[in-house]
Amino acid sequence: FFLMIRRPPRSTQSRSSAASDVYKRQLYYFTRAVISRPRDARMWNAMGSCYEKLDKKSEALKCYERAENCKDKEGITLHKLGKLYNLIGFEVKAVSCFEENLKRKDEEQIVDKELGECLLYLAKYLSLIHISEPTRLLSISYAVFCLKKKK
Repeated sequence: FFLMIRRPPRSTQSRSSAASDVYKRQLYYFTRAVISRPRDARMWNAMGSCYEKLDKKSEALKCYERAENCKDKEGITLHKLGKLYNLIGFEVKAVSCFEENLKRKDEEQIVDKELGECLLYLAKYLSLIHISEPTRLLSISYAVFCLKKKK
């Protein structure tokens, strides 16, 4: 039989610094890639996500705003912008992002998790959801479920 020697667990600090190194490396490559494709919203979104994970919110905000100016085709930038604005305390800007995202998703008839989160945010802070709206029943029920779950 084999004797297994257990290695002591890594400290959380070393794990977080390793993750930080990964995001810094990704930022390096995204920065180089965005030079050749400056109008690609996906690159700016990816850079914003890396900055968010490194807790550099102002740089993340700049990247997400740049992605929105590049006409994001996937529709994730407004959602990320709204969440970040809410996180840093700009509720008015967060509301406008979520409302615009909601409007775009209604036009394209998209029902997904982000739509539910938009409705949840607007329900929580503005009480704008009309429960009787037949076009958003699934999303509204998701938002109501999330509200009940958080209480």
